[in-house]
Amino acid sequence: MNDLHIRRARPDDEAFILALAPRFADVRPLWRTEHEVIDGTERALRTALFDVDDEHAVFVAEDGNGERVGFVFVDMDDDFFTGDPHAHISEIAVARDGVGAGRALIATAEEWAQERGSRYVSLHVTARNERARGIYERLGYELEHRRLTKLLG
Repeated sequence: MNDLHIRRARPDDEAFILALAPRFADVRPLWRTEHEVIDGTERALRTALFDVDDEHAVFVAEDGNGERVGFVFVDMDDDFFTGDPHAHISEIAVARDGVGAGRALIATAEEWAQERGSRYVSLHVTARNERARGIYERLGYELEHRRLTKLLG
């Protein structure tokens, strides 16, 4: 992790970031199509990349050779119960496992959140993504809600 560099995303990171969108489809709820997940993820990431403001950020991790190895998209929101600001990790993906990019990106998102007065950081993980859930729990994230979905028709 020592040779990783985390920086704000730039427009020239778009192709790298969007190339990781299919990874979200791999662990999608089975009732959602791959196309639906990939298109929705790409749309949200493009908006975050090109609609730059202080309410969200995209960070990119690079290895010691300057090769991009992952990204995180974090967004400010209001807490449902208190109305206080909190940060939410909307998307996080790595291109190579085992280099510590995911942990470094989460730490960067947490620092960014603290700088904006966020008391906590939330994230979603699909029920099928057990590997990621284990990583998040080891980093101190706890289950808060379980979202249930019923298809109609």
